[in-house]
Amino acid sequence: MNAAALLGRLKPAKRERSGPGLLARLRRRKSGGDSDDTPRARKERRPLSPLAKRLLGAYAVLALGLGGLGGWLAMNGEHTTEAWQAAIPRVEVAVKGAQAPAPAAAPPAAGGPVPVQPVPPAPAPAMAPPPAAVAPPPPPLAVAVNEPVTLTPAPVPGLVEDSRNGPLPRIAEDGRKPWQVYARPFPAADRRPRIAIVLAEMGISGVTTGNALQKLPPTITLAFVPYAERLDNWVERARGKGHEVMLSVPMEPQDYPRNDPGPNALLTMLAPERNMERLEWSLGKAVGYVGITSTTGSKFTASPDAVNPVIAAMKARGLMVLDARANPRSVAGTLAGQAGVPRAFADRVIDRDLSRGAIDDQLAELEAIAKANGAAVGVGAPYPSTIERINLWLTGLADRGIAIVPVSAVANMQKQ
Repeated sequence: MNAAALLGRLKPAKRERSGPGLLARLRRRKSGGDSDDTPRARKERRPLSPLAKRLLGAYAVLALGLGGLGGWLAMNGEHTTEAWQAAIPRVEVAVKGAQAPAPAAAPPAAGGPVPVQPVPPAPAPAMAPPPAAVAPPPPPLAVAVNEPVTLTPAPVPGLVEDSRNGPLPRIAEDGRKPWQVYARPFPAADRRPRIAIVLAEMGISGVTTGNALQKLPPTITLAFVPYAERLDNWVERARGKGHEVMLSVPMEPQDYPRNDPGPNALLTMLAPERNMERLEWSLGKAVGYVGITSTTGSKFTASPDAVNPVIAAMKARGLMVLDARANPRSVAGTLAGQAGVPRAFADRVIDRDLSRGAIDDQLAELEAIAKANGAAVGVGAPYPSTIERINLWLTGLADRGIAIVPVSAVANMQKQ
C-alpha cells in the first residue's frame, strides 16, 4: 500500500479521538446540557473549609463516643448499677417481729426471658407463727430519787376532827387512815431491798430547815418538832416538794430535866391523861403527817406503862410509829406491833459522828441490813455534812439494787 492510502485511513480515527469540536461544545452550553466544565460541577468539586472539616470531625468523634458508651452500658450496665448501689451507705435495723426479706432471685441469663416472681398471699392471722419468747420484764422500779410527786393535799375532809388543840387526825368513816392517805406513793410490786432515811428535829432552825428543803431529794422523810415556829408552813412546803412528813414528839430523856426536850414533852412522872393532853397539843400543830417518832425519849420509850397509852392513841387515829431507839431497850416499836399499829425501827443513827467517813460507814451498814432483811431505816439530823453525804450516797444506790423509800413503805417489814 502506498503512503497516500495509508494516510487516508488514519485521519478519520484521529478525528474520532479528538471528540466534538469547539462549535459543538458551544451549542451544548447554550442548550443547558451537563458538562464537566459547568459551574455546578466546579462548585461541587470545591474543597471544604478548615472550619467545616473540624465540625465534621467533632460530629464523627461524638457519634463514635455515644455509640461506644451505649455498647459498653449494654454489656456492663447491670454490674455498674450493683456497684453504684453498693457504694451508697445504708443502715439496716432489725425490727422486733418483722419477717426477714426473701433472698433475691438469681438474675436471668443474658438475652433470656425475665421470670415473673409471684407475690405470696398474706398469711391468715390464725396461721401466723408464734412470737419469739421474750424475757419477762423486770419488776417495777421505785419512783426516781428526784422525781416530783404530788402528795394528797392536807387536810383531807373526813380525816380530821376539831379540838381545842387544833385539827387532830382521825380514821375516816369509810376506813381510810391518815398514815396511808398522806404517805408518799411507792410501788408495792418493787421487790428490791428498801432503805428509808428520816431526818428528825426539823423546824428548830429556820436556816437549817430551809437548807434541807432546798438540797434534799423528796424521797427523804422529814420529822418536824411540834413547837417549831411556822410549823404549818414548813410542813406544807415539805409536802409540796414531795417529802413524807412525821412529827418528832418531845419525850423524856434519861437526863431530864438537865436535858430539856422542849415544851409539853411526855414524861414518865405524869399521869396518862396528862400525857394525852400533851400529845394532842403536839398532834394539833400541823396536818398531813403519817405518824410520830421521838429522838429524845430515851427514858420515856423504855417504860411500857408510859408508852402503852401513846400506842393506843396512834391506833385510834390511824397513825404509824417509828421507834427511833433513842434507848436500845425501847419498847415503842414492839408494843406498836403487838397492838396492830404500823411500825418501823431505826437500825442506825447515821450522823452520831459527823465526820464524812463515819456517815458513809453508817450508810453502808444500812445497805447490808437492807439486803439481809429486806428493809432498813436510818435516822439523822439536817446537818450540812449529813445532807452532803446522803446526796452523794444516793447517786449510786439504784445501781447497787436498793430502793430509797419513804418510811411508810417499810411499815411492818422489819423484824421485831
